Amino acid sequence: MHDVIPKQAVAKSFSNAAQDYDQFARFQHELAKSLIEMCPEEKKQTILDLGCGTGYCLPLLNQQYTKASLLGADIAPGMLAFAQQQYPEFQYAVADAENLPFAEGQFDLIFSNLAVQWCDDFSQVLIQAYKCLKPGGHFVLSTLADGTLAELKQAWSQVDQHQHVNQFDDENDLKAMLGASLFQIEQLNISTIYDYHKDVRGLTDSLKRIGAHNITDGRAKGLTSPRAVKQFMQAMETHRQEAGLPASYRVLSCCLKKPE
Repeated sequence: MHDVIPKQAVAKSFSNAAQDYDQFARFQHELAKSLIEMCPEEKKQTILDLGCGTGYCLPLLNQQYTKASLLGADIAPGMLAFAQQQYPEFQYAVADAENLPFAEGQFDLIFSNLAVQWCDDFSQVLIQAYKCLKPGGHFVLSTLADGTLAELKQAWSQVDQHQHVNQFDDENDLKAMLGASLFQIEQLNISTIYDYHKDVRGLTDSLKRIGAHNITDGRAKGLTSPRAVKQFMQAMETHRQEAGLPASYRVLSCCLKKPE
């Protein structure tokens, strides 16, 4: 199990990141496109983008499902305000994925790209999505698993004992929760995706700009010393590849169906 992350901290972090998010979310955007390809071809009338963030996926979903009614939901009000400005043609709602404020059987499709890893209990997310889907509806999602940002974790372990990287569920635990749910698993894929950066500052700054910096209770509460930062940067350099410094993401993507 991953650490408990206060939802207020998550909402605040991503609200603060709204203005810069799309400029730095290269990996997130690429994954979104591949996740949309995992969506079923059959027509969908009502679609929820759960954890919609800046609304980036809403027009992409609209291209695939041209006659659908789309609703973007997120726990971060700042993200929703930005999305509303960018894409006013869609509807929006503040929502917690573990306690969805929607009617039973309201949606034909729930889509969620890299959002539910910020929830405490993935199994509760599955229960809520199942409840809000119509029979025959689909839940298409991607989430992060343990092993994400392994390079940063390893580099910081050479500097101090604080937790500098957010901890996510083990992929076997995620698969077990999927198997224990009422959903039929139509597609399931686990892979490691790399995002490369020119230098350490560019890598860590990009994480901060998308609101994904460390917000765990085990983090250091004071400022990190210049010496510690220098040690970390030197340790990170051991991971450098021809393409640059890697940030690895262990991603689980799946297409789930609520039985007819």
